[in-house]
Amino acid sequence: MLLCLVWLFSYSEKGEGQVLSLAIKSNMQTSALSFNQANWETASLSGANTSGDSFSFTRGVLGLIGTGVLPKVMLKAQSANFTYTPAANVKTTNVVTADVLRAEITGVTGSDGLTSLLSSILSASHPVTLSTTDKQLFDGLANVALNLFGSDRPVTLKYTVSQAGVKQFLKAAGTYTLDLLYTGYSALGVPNGTVNVTLTIDVAPFSLITGLQNVPRLKFSQASDYSNGPQANPVQQLIGITSTVPYQIQLKTAYSNLLDQDNASQPVMLVSHIQTQAGAMGGNASPIPALSTTAKPLLSGTSALQNTESIVYRMPAQYTGAYLRTGTYRSPLNFTVIKYDGTTETVTTDLFVDVSPIAQLSITGPVDLRFLNAEHYRRGIHTDMLAHLHIDKNSPYEIYAKAAGTTLDGTGGSISLNNLIAIEPLAQSGTLPGIPHRVTLSSSYQAIITGAEPAMNKDIALRYIIEAANTGRLLNKPAGMYSTTITYSFTAQ
Repeated sequence: MLLCLVWLFSYSEKGEGQVLSLAIKSNMQTSALSFNQANWETASLSGANTSGDSFSFTRGVLGLIGTGVLPKVMLKAQSANFTYTPAANVKTTNVVTADVLRAEITGVTGSDGLTSLLSSILSASHPVTLSTTDKQLFDGLANVALNLFGSDRPVTLKYTVSQAGVKQFLKAAGTYTLDLLYTGYSALGVPNGTVNVTLTIDVAPFSLITGLQNVPRLKFSQASDYSNGPQANPVQQLIGITSTVPYQIQLKTAYSNLLDQDNASQPVMLVSHIQTQAGAMGGNASPIPALSTTAKPLLSGTSALQNTESIVYRMPAQYTGAYLRTGTYRSPLNFTVIKYDGTTETVTTDLFVDVSPIAQLSITGPVDLRFLNAEHYRRGIHTDMLAHLHIDKNSPYEIYAKAAGTTLDGTGGSISLNNLIAIEPLAQSGTLPGIPHRVTLSSSYQAIITGAEPAMNKDIALRYIIEAANTGRLLNKPAGMYSTTITYSFTAQ
């Protein structure tokens, strides 16, 4: 397409005036930018541009040496928004405004003096943000000497899509077009020619997970995690999703059971103990009541927006009894994007269950052995302390007991503990943990429970006994209270 823009140049030599006309020749092709799965991230971070368009100054009609003013060139968009055509099989809408685009002149090519002249003038080019209002791209205000030239001097244009604009385009796959109008003005400020060009931006259909952040860890770090259920730490796992078409993300586990650090399957640690729910960011995740090796819908988007979603993992308290062995256990999680064309893409990460050592032993008291009548001395006495010891231990254990010294001390003196008081574990509800041992209290640690399996929230009853054979050692002692401190421990310290 050839457009002739006629400009009047005044020339005074020997009193004569000459008229010199120039032309702008348009060799603009349809400009195109493409966003796809390979380049979208770079474009989102820095914007994108194309330098494929140009128009050229050509020889004047008279071809005479003259003096004049190069024209002003204005640019505007023919509409406020890009025209959007959805990709095949995609039913969605999207609006991208023209002002996400900027145009500027980047240079002029050639090898003679005119090229340098034009370059100096066009260096005053004004980058413009596109709108439906005419904006000045450049203005050759200075008088210049124009020599005869017979070849085109292409002026290169660059269009830049802003970072925010790229994100608008990525909301929906398809073709976006915007008609642009260049208008040239003569030295007298009169429009004397136009150039039309269509800018095309293609957005490929694709869906992908852009990152799984904050690998989730369910932590058993205190006794309450067994009664309330552990929470994931960090609480939320972030999932970045970039999709230019409607999508669905499904979640499944690689195995039915968790694996230990040696990749051995743990029969009692089932992935179905773990559930997910929507986190605070995005909030669109569908809850999964029990993870499994069967893929279950986790996220879907009908508007094909870029999203950051989060999900929370938790374990109901009813399953925590299976996690009474310290260690780190894991399950591979497969996040699969189901794309609009039926193809899939899977990203894998690991879910961890950390069982930290927990060892809590508490005791209720005090224990009273009361000699109140003669019958107590004849038969001996005992006191049963129900729920006396409370155990939270997620590893095998033993329980030891010792007295603070070798005597019971009181206001009336001291009574030797040697073979005086016996301690015996009692079955309070169900069976006793491990192997119970009856011991005679002394100042040395003695095991009252050995070989016990891990247990949380376990209560143990104890019986304190002074047998009839030993009551005579209490005779001839002043009436009063005699006491010692008993220490219980998981280890014989």
